[in-house]
Amino acid sequence: MSGVTEGNDPTKELRFDRTQEIPTEALQTQQPAPGQKDYKTGVAAVPAQRQVEQTVSFEPTLMPGQIVTSGHLKRPDVPFGVRMRQLKAGGRWSVAGAIFLLVSWGLWAASAGVDSNHGTATLALFLVLVVGVGLFALSRLVGGVVLEKIMGRTRRSAWLSHAVIGLFLVVAGVQYLRSIDWVVDAWNFLRGVR
Repeated sequence: MSGVTEGNDPTKELRFDRTQEIPTEALQTQQPAPGQKDYKTGVAAVPAQRQVEQTVSFEPTLMPGQIVTSGHLKRPDVPFGVRMRQLKAGGRWSVAGAIFLLVSWGLWAASAGVDSNHGTATLALFLVLVVGVGLFALSRLVGGVVLEKIMGRTRRSAWLSHAVIGLFLVVAGVQYLRSIDWVVDAWNFLRGVR
């Protein structure tokens, strides 16, 4: 590449060799204004910080111990062992109902005699227990939706679900007892009804 060609302005053509002169301009220094005392050449002027009025208004709207957050908080995951312990809490209700059902069913099956079909009676007992387990699962699901999702509370036990199942099993056991003649006669005798 040749340096400067004839008829061309040397300032418009860029050369890439080291001997090219770069046009420079004289740096304009700022002269201190009549009111400025602390002007020094080469030192940047920093504006003074303006005074900000700090007003704090505090209106207590929360009770002591409450925490303010923004957005939806995710509940921490409960470990499996803790969930199993919570599920067992209140299990005495279900066990008591199941024992009452089994005793009532046993009395009913014994009073039916040898000529009755015990396979059908066993199937009926099994179906009552399956319905009880399904009812337990349904009550846990409804409790989870109502307590945890809608009300935002945590469940610490399953005693209410167990109580519902215990009551269901007792009602089923009473129905077995109502079909036994001597139990009905004894009940009527205790009530004073002839």
